[in-house]
Amino acid sequence: MPKVKSLPDDVEFELAAGETLLEGALKASIPIAHACGGRAKCSTCRFWVLSGLESCPERNPAEAELSESIGLGEEVRLACQIRPEGDLTIRRLVLDETDLFMTSQLERSATTRTGETREVAVFFSDIAGFTSISESLSPYDVMYLLNRYFAQTGEVIEANEGYLDKFIGDGLMAVFGMDGQEDAPIRAVNAALKTLELVDRMKPFFASMYDIDFDIRIGLHWGEALIGSIGAIGHERLTAVGDAVNVASRVESANKDADTRFLVSENLYEKVKDSVEVADFVRVKLRGTSERITLYEIERLNEAADAEVNKTEIRETVRLGGRNWIRLFEASGLEEGEHRVMAFRDCDVVVTRQNGQVIAFNNACPHLRLPLFEPKDRSAEDESPIPPASTFTEDSGIRCRWHQSCFDLQSGEIKSWCDNLQEDGTSPGMEYLGDISKNRTALQIFPCRTDKDYIWLSLD
Repeated sequence: MPKVKSLPDDVEFELAAGETLLEGALKASIPIAHACGGRAKCSTCRFWVLSGLESCPERNPAEAELSESIGLGEEVRLACQIRPEGDLTIRRLVLDETDLFMTSQLERSATTRTGETREVAVFFSDIAGFTSISESLSPYDVMYLLNRYFAQTGEVIEANEGYLDKFIGDGLMAVFGMDGQEDAPIRAVNAALKTLELVDRMKPFFASMYDIDFDIRIGLHWGEALIGSIGAIGHERLTAVGDAVNVASRVESANKDADTRFLVSENLYEKVKDSVEVADFVRVKLRGTSERITLYEIERLNEAADAEVNKTEIRETVRLGGRNWIRLFEASGLEEGEHRVMAFRDCDVVVTRQNGQVIAFNNACPHLRLPLFEPKDRSAEDESPIPPASTFTEDSGIRCRWHQSCFDLQSGEIKSWCDNLQEDGTSPGMEYLGDISKNRTALQIFPCRTDKDYIWLSLD
């Protein structure tokens, strides 16, 4: 019979034939949580396999589904589903009521992951001489400078499939490879090089605005990190922790002594050495270490790598500026004054070009949730009492066909309220729609942009 040692309980027990680990643990009086009753619905019975992972059978469909939904690593299993085939040493991951509430998926939607070890590229950057810059500017100007820099840098990182982990004062941390992307190292290098190009374009602007010499430093390291959710309940955020993060931070700091802008560790360099051109290398002692290591100053990608990584590829969806964007149709296909009604899972969206600007909004009257435009033209024989389509105004507004209220297409706010309501709150001829006088809700506007000759929409 398989023998199991459970920590931190320091208790050993045996499993009977066909018995789940949860059943055996409870018989041994180990207080292992199981909020859902052993149905693979809550994840509270999960444990970390310290030794004997080879004795664990593959996940059954129920365990696999829950594990995938919350991002459990291979070494984290569900006690209610697993029937070990050999000896194990495990650690319970839910120890008390706080853990139970924090980890139960019964009442909470898990949007992050828990305890997954992965090799990643960690990106650190900071602004050179930020202390003196901040002392010479007003707090408002410092905030403006940081937001302008972070906003554009964030777009570069996300375009290279990196994850913006955190902002620390003037510093930024990003992680590449959280989803196991094979090209994460070269993507991280490309993001760093593109960020430096971005900063070079920003320098004249900040020089003219604030009379400052603006520059940044970047460090990259490739190593193992624990990917998981950290934070107070309801405020969790996905992050990376571990020695790889510490090393990347120290590599970035080494730029100051080396008088460089961009350094990578030897681990990272080994992953990309056939795809990059190196300007120089330095031998340094990283902060908190006693031995000298080699760091590489990468100047550019070679021609083949640059063509591959930065090739133009029109995808159906992209992530940019913290939003998910959906590619709709070619911008040239939407004439001035024209509109299209497009169906999505949760709503219909009207896309129109008004006064040269592409605008998108919810095809629903915010007061009655009735369509502002029909998805398709009505037949000539249609004698329904539905009024004609809503109309656009010359000052970038739209007048609702149901009660003649007018909404601003930039903000969605009400420009003019229906002025012909009857005493009972109904609209003449539209009495069957009921009282509409009390709901003065704004029209829902969606972010919309034109890029690479296509119109893109964000429903975030």
